[in-house]
Amino acid sequence: MKSGMKVTVISPGTMVDNCEGINFMSIKPLKWDFTHGNWFSLSFSYAKAIENIDADLIHFTDARESFAYKGDIPAVGTLHDDYFARHKWNPFYYKNDYVDWMQRWLYYSFVTVTERKALRRLTGLAANSNATAETVSKAYDIPLEKIKTIYLGLDLDCVPLDPKAEKKRLHKPILLLVGGNVQRKGLPVILKIMPELLKEFPGMIVQVIGKNQNIGRMKKLADRLGVMDCVEFIGWIPPEKIKTYYRKASVFVMPSLMEGFGLVFLEAMAQGLPVIGGNVGGTAELIKDGENGFLVDPGDVSTLGENIREFLINLELRRRVIENGYSTVRKYPAQKMVDNTIELYSNFSHERG
Repeated sequence: MKSGMKVTVISPGTMVDNCEGINFMSIKPLKWDFTHGNWFSLSFSYAKAIENIDADLIHFTDARESFAYKGDIPAVGTLHDDYFARHKWNPFYYKNDYVDWMQRWLYYSFVTVTERKALRRLTGLAANSNATAETVSKAYDIPLEKIKTIYLGLDLDCVPLDPKAEKKRLHKPILLLVGGNVQRKGLPVILKIMPELLKEFPGMIVQVIGKNQNIGRMKKLADRLGVMDCVEFIGWIPPEKIKTYYRKASVFVMPSLMEGFGLVFLEAMAQGLPVIGGNVGGTAELIKDGENGFLVDPGDVSTLGENIREFLINLELRRRVIENGYSTVRKYPAQKMVDNTIELYSNFSHERG
C-alpha cells in the first residue's frame, strides 16, 4: 500500500485476512431486494455509510451500486457489463432467446432507467472492455473520455499440455460451460447442436457449472431435444474446485448472446482448453477467431457444431490454439489491472472541490 494512504472498505461481506491498514465497515442489503446481487438496496446502504467517511475518492466496484449516492466526494465506478445499456424497449425482442422473456424485459427496463441515472452522476468509469465502454457511452450519453478500459487480470498458472490428459479428453469428449445466466451464456444453442454431435461422438456430454433460476427450463429443453442423459447440471461449486472440471473437459464453450469480457475464457485457456465464445462485446477483444479460439455469431448452431468438431478431430489446430491460449493468459496479469486502476484514481481524485 502506498505510504500514507488510508483505505476504508465498505462491503456486505466479511473482512479479508491479511488486510493490515485497511478499515472495514460491514453493511447489509434489504431482504426484499429483487435485483441481482442486491445492488439496488446496497446502493442505499453504501450511501448511508459514506456519510461518515472523509475521503478523496470513492470507488464503487459495481458502478450501478452508486445509485443512491449524492455526496460531493468524487466517485468512480466499475462497469462489468453492458447488458442493460443494450436493452430493447420492444419486449418481443427477447422472446426467441429467453424462456422468461417478459420477466426479463420488465427487469431490464427497470435497471436501464436506474443505471443510467447512477452512471451519469459518477466522476469517472472503468469498463472491462472497449465494447462495454462504447456501448454505455452511446446508450447513456456519457462522454467516452470519462470511461477508461481496464481489462480484468488474473495471475494464472498455465498447465502444460499433457499427452495422457489430452488422450482422455478426446476419448470421451466433454463440453464445459461455466456461468450463471445460462440462457444468455448460450446454453440453448449448445443443447440444440447436441443431437447432431452425438451421432459422431456418442459418448459426448455437456457439463454446466453455475446457479440460475432458469436451470429447470433448460432441463426441459434438453429433454425435449432428447439429450437430457448427456447433460450434467452441476450447479454452483467453489472457484478453487472448478480447475478440476477445466482439466477434464475437452472444449470450453460459451457462445454468449452478450458478454462484457469473459474472464472464464482466460481460466479455461490456462488449463489448456481450446475455447469457443460468442462474437460479441469484449469476447471479440479477447478471442481472435482461429488463433486462440473460435468466435461464433449468437444463435449460429451450425457453425458452433463445426467449431466443436474441429477442436476434437484437427489435433494440429487444437495444439496451436491451446498454445496461443497460454500466450493470451500472460497478457492479462493482475498487476497490470492494478496499475491501470491507480491511474484511474489519479485522473479523478484531484477533482474534489
